[in-house]
Amino acid sequence: MSGYTAQDGSWKAKEQSDEARFAHEREQQQLAALREKLEKDSAAPAKNNSSTLPTGDIEGGYGGQEDLEDRYATTSGEH
Repeated sequence: MSGYTAQDGSWKAKEQSDEARFAHEREQQQLAALREKLEKDSAAPAKNNSSTLPTGDIEGGYGGQEDLEDRYATTSGEH
């Protein structure tokens, strides 16, 4: 009678509810950790990072990737 337990509806429902409960508890733990981190970060005084910022003109673009070559572009610019 191999596999009979897996076919039992009440056993399957119990296992699924146990898995759902475990997943919910895990999510709650992760959310609590994120809340704690946010509270800790917001409690820290805001620092003035002007000394670490570059003083020259900041070049725009796509995150510094404007010099990369598009190898897959066709002559019409489509991909």
